[in-house]
Amino acid sequence: MDAEELLRGLDTDQRNAVTCPETATVVHAGAGSGKTRVLTHRIAYRVATGSAHAERILAITFTREAASEMRRRLMDLGVSRESGESQSVTVGTFHAVALALLRQRLADIHKPMPSIIHNRLQLVTTAAENHPLVTRARELLVEVDWAHARLIPPATYAQTAKRLGRYAPAPHNEIATIYKRYEQLKLQRNVVDLDDLISRVVDAIRADNAYAQAVRWRYRHLFVDEAQDMNPLQYELFEAIRGQRADVFVVGDPMQAIYGWNGSDKRLFDDLPDKIRGTTVLRLPNNYRCSPQILAVATAVVQHAGHEIDVRSMRVGAEPVVARSFADAEAEVIGITSMLWSYAARGGAEPWKSSAVLVRTNIQIEPIVDALVASGIPVRTARPSPELSSAISDAAQSKNRNGLATWVTDVFSESESEIQRWVAEQLQTFLKLDHPGTVDGRAFSSWMRATAADQRSTDGVEVLTFHSAKGREWDCVVVAGAEVGLLPHASAINQEQKAEEVRLAYVALTRASKQLFITWAQTRKGRTSGRSELLSDLGDLSSAPNESLVTAPKRVPRVRVASLEDQLRTWRSGVARVVKQLPNAICSDYELRLIATQRPTKNEELAVIVGKITARRIGPDVLGIINQDNKPE
Repeated sequence: MDAEELLRGLDTDQRNAVTCPETATVVHAGAGSGKTRVLTHRIAYRVATGSAHAERILAITFTREAASEMRRRLMDLGVSRESGESQSVTVGTFHAVALALLRQRLADIHKPMPSIIHNRLQLVTTAAENHPLVTRARELLVEVDWAHARLIPPATYAQTAKRLGRYAPAPHNEIATIYKRYEQLKLQRNVVDLDDLISRVVDAIRADNAYAQAVRWRYRHLFVDEAQDMNPLQYELFEAIRGQRADVFVVGDPMQAIYGWNGSDKRLFDDLPDKIRGTTVLRLPNNYRCSPQILAVATAVVQHAGHEIDVRSMRVGAEPVVARSFADAEAEVIGITSMLWSYAARGGAEPWKSSAVLVRTNIQIEPIVDALVASGIPVRTARPSPELSSAISDAAQSKNRNGLATWVTDVFSESESEIQRWVAEQLQTFLKLDHPGTVDGRAFSSWMRATAADQRSTDGVEVLTFHSAKGREWDCVVVAGAEVGLLPHASAINQEQKAEEVRLAYVALTRASKQLFITWAQTRKGRTSGRSELLSDLGDLSSAPNESLVTAPKRVPRVRVASLEDQLRTWRSGVARVVKQLPNAICSDYELRLIATQRPTKNEELAVIVGKITARRIGPDVLGIINQDNKPE
């Protein structure tokens, strides 16, 4: 694409960032400021002007989703892989980049690549031996990952964690012992985890000057996205690849640094101008996502905590921010459903798909999901939730086909979790396919990641944590549980942790573009809570009295909230749970799709699809669902 064409549609600040000199540049890109657009246009502009070759560019992101989005945008801008013409930019996460470099390094020196751990939970459980935390492997891995991220070896973990006031699920010295065994087991089994990939590449670059020069020659132009989230280990890789060169373009937003609990250190981003001599610092203050009303609330939260922020909304005014308190958590979830129905009743295309409910902790998710489903609001489940990941991981422990089949039977016989039961349905499908090679839990996990996750419903409200919502946006957002003990979270003790909670609140509030609802409970689980101190100025920003901002419509308009096939699947899962049978024993997937497509209105028509006996058994329910779905809205 022509260089001038790349600048079309950019505002002055964005244009300055895209066209600045090829020296070290740090861009402070606020929420909704178009940072990904600026980053990809900067890369394309460098290629278009001949100041950089695509094959010599390395762009590092923090998630696979972000990497995929960057590749897509670069392809749209003409920076793509064309045989015989040009080479593409290398885009990947820190771990993916390290893996590629390590593989090439070991191949060049004729050494084998160590195996990457596929089941870290099992390894850390083995390391825990008889410790009480043996049943809480995930919490142990959080500590191991934090130590890795902060470059803390087992020998100094206890001392460092204590000095930093690090909360741990057990005494620090006991965690250190488990951490040491975990590292020893990796050595004994000749396996590595993802953080080891980064460490080994950094060590190789430092130890072998020829290798370091080769890496730096290959990647002469370095770009980093979301740099405020770098941890010390990732920063070491960045510095190792950079060397002493100044051709770096780093984008980040200090106000969105929310992963300190996991080892990230925003000071690494803040201090870059001091560490790289001659760095240019630019800012993108224009927010193209949030309405002025929403941005005013988010800014007020930050300023109430004593932080200054320079942002301005570039959108026209929209709906006022709505805030409401409820007597308890049970009343709050009912209120959330009323708010979403109110929003949907205003019209607009796909109101559910453009809405989300954000919460501070995972434990808040389930009751909200239950309330939404009970009120007829579909819940989007395309993005893996912790419970979904856990269910897949649980099934992946099976060693063979028989183990997988047993897991399916156990779930349908004993589990009340809709997510577990959905995974079991997918596993049934997997077992029916003719897979080459070994059919075990690991194969099923890979298949789920590659295909099955895309089969989940994408038309519905998303319910996820503040952390999971980072990088996302919706027209309508409900920030739930904005109260004492949750926002800031009670675990935030020192000033650094409390400051991160403020940034986390800012991230959650700025996910909304048109409508923002904020809710809290006066009591939760028997304890007094009440509105978060961070929101004490909210009354001045809201356009209506705090206690009467939202009321559910007296007559909720009928909205088709799910496809007929989805409704039939929900019915089938409920029946299967009651009679303790597999869903396919009630009605097969194939029959279900035929019913949804042909929409029989009589038992005789249903019998043609499922047979006379089954039609007599399920006819009243199925025909009732179809009849209800056929009614005009």
